[in-house]
Amino acid sequence: MTDLQDDRLAPLRELAETLDDPHQLALVSAVVAIVEQDTSLVLDQTHGAQDIAARTKAGAWIGNTDLTEILDDAAHFLRRYKQQRDEIGRIKAALQARLDAKP
Repeated sequence: MTDLQDDRLAPLRELAETLDDPHQLALVSAVVAIVEQDTSLVLDQTHGAQDIAARTKAGAWIGNTDLTEILDDAAHFLRRYKQQRDEIGRIKAALQARLDAKP
């Protein structure tokens, strides 16, 4: 995979730059904090996966305790992000319905 240079956060940045209402700014700030936290978690998990792959490739033994912790973390994040994906789908559908209802 190559590094993508597209600006995936451009819509969020544009939204943040166009708002003046303090309540709306706080809401967007909360969304940015969620994205920041999720990005950090994904990076941490990816670094862990890289470490395990490198150790395995080098022939290093990985203990059952390490593997149990990794499996527990993976199960936690899978549950969390599946739930989040479902909620995002509901929010997206509600937004689309509002957009479709506008003249």
